[in-house]
Amino acid sequence: MPTDFSKSPEGHIAPLFPFAPMIMYAKMPMDLVRRMNKYVNKTVKDEKKVKSLDHSNNLVGKLKQEFLIESDELDKHLPFFNNVIGKYLDTDLSRSFKSLAQGTGYGIEYKSAWIVRQFAGEYNPAHIHTECSMSCVGYLKLPEKIEEEWEEDYKDHYPANGHIEFLHGSSGKMHMHTLMVKPSVGDFFIFPADLIHMVYPFKSEGERRSFSMNIEVSQQKIDMDGKPVKVEGSKEGHVASKFDLA
Repeated sequence: MPTDFSKSPEGHIAPLFPFAPMIMYAKMPMDLVRRMNKYVNKTVKDEKKVKSLDHSNNLVGKLKQEFLIESDELDKHLPFFNNVIGKYLDTDLSRSFKSLAQGTGYGIEYKSAWIVRQFAGEYNPAHIHTECSMSCVGYLKLPEKIEEEWEEDYKDHYPANGHIEFLHGSSGKMHMHTLMVKPSVGDFFIFPADLIHMVYPFKSEGERRSFSMNIEVSQQKIDMDGKPVKVEGSKEGHVASKFDLA
């Protein structure tokens, strides 16, 4: 439907972001971070299991190890993920998912989820995710001395070591086309799957550990009260902000 401002009152001011994909940020509960790290630490000790879960052939990363998260482990954390995804869709449904027909709600499906273990000199080149609507990344661990590396790197005109960068469109005087993010343990970002992003290498010893997920969004019929079928989830975990590359 066309955007209609005919009923706007005098003096009404509203920002419009019609052309850019939205990224939502949330802070994961530290208990979730601890439990996922415990799962990873246990899994990597079992070489046979890690090999069976290997996901690297399906990804572009130039990384030491990327392996699938088992469904029974992922299920433990769905209340938080469902909550954030629901907020993302509630916030931006009409702009980001125009293909959803009127009179329908949405459903979500977790297509895949995997652990990313990155070490010094490794990186993830610019890429998108395919066969899904949305993707996300969450940070579980950083090298012990990464802050010292960042302190030196931030003296440079374009600090990027170990950062993730999102890219969209072209730059101009009144808008930006990149978003460089310095990761922290507990950070969680959700974004359209076709948004270009990349991860830069770093020099410090130790592991930069994260996880990613691909999510499909589909139409669902509304319920008897005319309300869309919503994603149920716990309120645990602060969903702090959203921002656009515009």
